[in-house]
Amino acid sequence: MGGISLSLGLLSLTTNIAVARTAFFLIGLSAGTYLPSAIATISSLFEPHLRGRAFSVHELAPNLAFLTAPVYVALLLPHLSWQQLVRLPIAFLLVAGILYALWGRDVRIQTPKPDINLYRILLRHRDFQIMVILFSLGITSTLGIFSVLPTYLISVHGFTEHQANMLVGASRIPTLGAALAGGFFADYFGHRRAIGLVLFCSGIMTILLTQNRQLLHVAIWVQPILAVCFFPAGFALLSRIGPPETRGITVSLTIPLAFVIGGGIMPAVITQMADYGLFATAIGLTGILIAAGGFLVLFMQDEPQPTKASS
Repeated sequence: MGGISLSLGLLSLTTNIAVARTAFFLIGLSAGTYLPSAIATISSLFEPHLRGRAFSVHELAPNLAFLTAPVYVALLLPHLSWQQLVRLPIAFLLVAGILYALWGRDVRIQTPKPDINLYRILLRHRDFQIMVILFSLGITSTLGIFSVLPTYLISVHGFTEHQANMLVGASRIPTLGAALAGGFFADYFGHRRAIGLVLFCSGIMTILLTQNRQLLHVAIWVQPILAVCFFPAGFALLSRIGPPETRGITVSLTIPLAFVIGGGIMPAVITQMADYGLFATAIGLTGILIAAGGFLVLFMQDEPQPTKASS
């Protein structure tokens, strides 16, 4: 939290592009250390059959950010400079970090020392490779689509900037409940089945974003509700790969790779195609890719079945 705060402070104080890039790099470097620790901690605190629900509570945070970020910008940008917008969250970050340091529950896990052979074995693990692809598609269906959707609505469908930001922000309100429901759904039906169904349906809704206004509005609201249900099941399934002491390493390799693909490369490809007048086509092809990814779970190892008490 402290590192993110300092990086945001640096960003808000500069108009130099090189310093701004450095600040963004430091923000990513600071924030990137959070998720491996968080996933390992949650996995240690909860039994496997409860992890879907536990991760669904955790996923309320990014979904709340998806909801508040565009609304935050739309409401305050007409009255404040972008530097002031960047500075406002710093105090909240510092307070949150101090509160967790004082009252947060720490879990100490004996992790192996960095070993190139361990990384090599993990990178060759079929389930790990599939999880990288699945998380890339999951991030594409949430962050990737989210990052290009306002521009798509403005440039292709004639929305104003204010209308696009408010609509995209409002469409994230139901995702708070959906994330919680997704955790219970995943624990009840199985994490593999949940991931496959969520990616397939989310892909279909992404394709519908390219249709007429009536279907577009339906897809804008339904697509994020389905997409956020991926992560409770995804993190629960990811926590199965390897013994407990390697969970942090597994997450630290999976999530950055998936973010580079789903949050970086895919939006870049979509916007590059948009420059050639193929914005809707790019969104549609992305939806097909997400839907097809749902079938990859068929190639993963079966989830361990809970043992039944003998009668």
